Amino acid sequence: MANTILGVKKILRSLDTQPLKRWGQNFMINEAALETVAGALTLEKGEKVLEIGPGLGFLTQKLLERGAEVWAIDKDPRFIAYLNEKMNVSGVHFVNGDILEFDPQKEIPSAKRLKVIGNIPYNITSLILEWLIEKRQVVGEVVLTVQAEVAERLSAKPGTKAWGCLSLFLQVYADVEILKRFPADIFYPPPNVTSAVIKLHFHSAPRYAISDPEMFFFVVRKAFQKRRKTLLNALKDDEGFLTKDKVQHALIASSIDPMRRPETLAIDEWISLLASIKQT
Repeated sequence: MANTILGVKKILRSLDTQPLKRWGQNFMINEAALETVAGALTLEKGEKVLEIGPGLGFLTQKLLERGAEVWAIDKDPRFIAYLNEKMNVSGVHFVNGDILEFDPQKEIPSAKRLKVIGNIPYNITSLILEWLIEKRQVVGEVVLTVQAEVAERLSAKPGTKAWGCLSLFLQVYADVEILKRFPADIFYPPPNVTSAVIKLHFHSAPRYAISDPEMFFFVVRKAFQKRRKTLLNALKDDEGFLTKDKVQHALIASSIDPMRRPETLAIDEWISLLASIKQT
């Protein structure tokens, strides 16, 4: 398959179509970049890989060359029809569907510690990450191309401006590593942002013991919605269960200064705060 701009345009003309902005369709066309992304997965021959958004199949081809058995899911039926015709080979399964509704345990035989890869639509990055967290029991290693700014947030540390809900939630379950940054011109059409390849290592068990994940994420989200305020002012809600007195007592019991701001707390401090809130 040709993967130059002219090659991509020729394929799209043959399909009488164009990339859809609403689906975040930007095709990676640079050989070196494709090799970098595919090579970032630690693969053994015959290992199962779930690819998110294969598009025209350039990354899919790299995975097949490395001996992977690929399940490639794309929301666009035009590209799935094209791929089924052009890549009718053993070891690849093209699925027309929405990754956010895809259940690997049902759709992929013996899915266990599944490898996941993709040049994902940037407009649903957060939703895909939440989906990965939800499927963490069957997901092991993940390689994604995302917006560089998002990559910085995901790998951020407490006390930095980039530290927020997304980085905190993901790092409860996985290690995050930025592998390489890419300029816009390795894609067609080029996005209006710089991109980066990230690697996630999901642990078989959470890195932190959280007694009530639903409440934990509720409290964290509530605080970061008002991240410029102090923790006391960000969390208090006299119309709900987090009254000012309850929050203040919980913070003091956790040895956390009520005047600190949400982005200064590390994960273990949030866990301690949650425990104190439940006991207060």
